[in-house]
Amino acid sequence: MNLYVHTPFCLSKCAYCALPSAATARGDIPADFPELLAMEFSSRWHGGRFGTVYFGGGTPSLLGAGGLARLGLALRHSGLDTIRDAEWTVELNPAPELIGDGLFGALAEMGANRLSFGVQSLDDGVLAMAGRRHSAEEAVAAVSAARAAGFANIGIDLIAGLPGDDESKWHATLAKAIELGLKHMSVYALAVEPGTALARRAASGDWTPCSDAELLDRLAIAEEALACAGFRRYEISNYAERGFECRHNLACWRGDDYLGIGPGAASRLALARRTNSADWRSWREALLAGRTPPADNDEELQSEDDAAERFIFGLRLAEGVSPDAFAGIHPQAAPMAGRWRKALADLAANGIAAEIAPGRWALTPRGREVADSAIEALL
Repeated sequence: MNLYVHTPFCLSKCAYCALPSAATARGDIPADFPELLAMEFSSRWHGGRFGTVYFGGGTPSLLGAGGLARLGLALRHSGLDTIRDAEWTVELNPAPELIGDGLFGALAEMGANRLSFGVQSLDDGVLAMAGRRHSAEEAVAAVSAARAAGFANIGIDLIAGLPGDDESKWHATLAKAIELGLKHMSVYALAVEPGTALARRAASGDWTPCSDAELLDRLAIAEEALACAGFRRYEISNYAERGFECRHNLACWRGDDYLGIGPGAASRLALARRTNSADWRSWREALLAGRTPPADNDEELQSEDDAAERFIFGLRLAEGVSPDAFAGIHPQAAPMAGRWRKALADLAANGIAAEIAPGRWALTPRGREVADSAIEALL
């Protein structure tokens, strides 16, 4: 079992961001937010141990060192039980005002053993146009400070195709990132999401996004550079030194269950699928009144649909999928295994997938470029 804890607050909204987060001044964050998260946890969890805990956002560090310490303690008091070597990840913004005041010590005390910094670029001009609150130098300093505080498992996110970026700047960003001695890197192609500042700029003609071909070229550049530096592409957008893959995300892609708490958090528990409303005020009001927080989505899948969803996520992984092995674990998938084998063989005939071991299939480099279409074929 895996736990996701969502903090929806940010000091400002980045130009590309469509995630369930809101620009919120520190003083407007409810003081009881850590305890409310624990309250939701205790009301929705009914026993068992967790292998991973992931604190995402938003900006979890906006809770401050004291708030995070209270959150960890409140979750423990509410029944959070983890395996001995559980992975505890915290997402961080490397802006100086968001990582000071004893933050790293509080994270270690809480149990965090893995940090993921939202760096996005290591070019100051690109960072400014993306609406980030940090400079390239400050991002480098944040990683160094985390390492000096005793954190060895550190990763960063990068985004290809941000405004102001070009191939030369992308090469430079990758080279600087590699020099940081990280264990993990996530590399995403920019998606211009409706409702974002970038979408408005594109619609007005003020900025022209990269073409799909240009984005694919940037991702290919990243794959080559990271492979040469010893990183393995274990998932479409994720690279790691061997043994440092994000266990939380691996669990989700392998079809394991996860509980999500906090405004906007999603859960998958057996056949139940639920996504909390992103409105933190209505979330808080419900908890204080002793009610389950409102949901934007709350449904129970048919067992066949559930099995298909869990199976197909695995196609994102370099380790691939085995219809027969999956059906052995999930008997409800047995009627679909034959159809999946045929679909995978058809994809292989078109260079989209390959049989990497008897009965086990994975996407080819070409297949990773058209992963959504490959998934549709399996559905």
